[in-house]
Amino acid sequence: MARLRSSEIVAAQLSGRLGQAFPPLAALQVCHVAEMTGTLHARSGARFVDVYFRGGEVVAALSPDREGLDALVDFGRWADGCFDFVCGKPPKAIRLRKPFAGLMLGICQKLDESRRRAS
Repeated sequence: MARLRSSEIVAAQLSGRLGQAFPPLAALQVCHVAEMTGTLHARSGARFVDVYFRGGEVVAALSPDREGLDALVDFGRWADGCFDFVCGKPPKAIRLRKPFAGLMLGICQKLDESRRRAS
């Protein structure tokens, strides 16, 4: 078994638990306000999503069965989970080009629409 040197270990710069007091969209907002560049890895049970940031702007989001805005909307529905943010360059392929405020508005609109349909 190969041993990792301490220089090869990538540690998260920000970690936390998602829940009622700190929902998924709050995690996105923290990364935006702090103008972070890197990847937010979030998981809840068997679900997971990676959200890529460049200077606080979301440039891509991927989950096993969704990408882009759809992956973010699904993430916004999570009731609990945990996350780690690892600084570094996001992938070069940019899938989302909306400014953060417009992206958050789109997520909230889709979440509201799905709640209305459910009730």
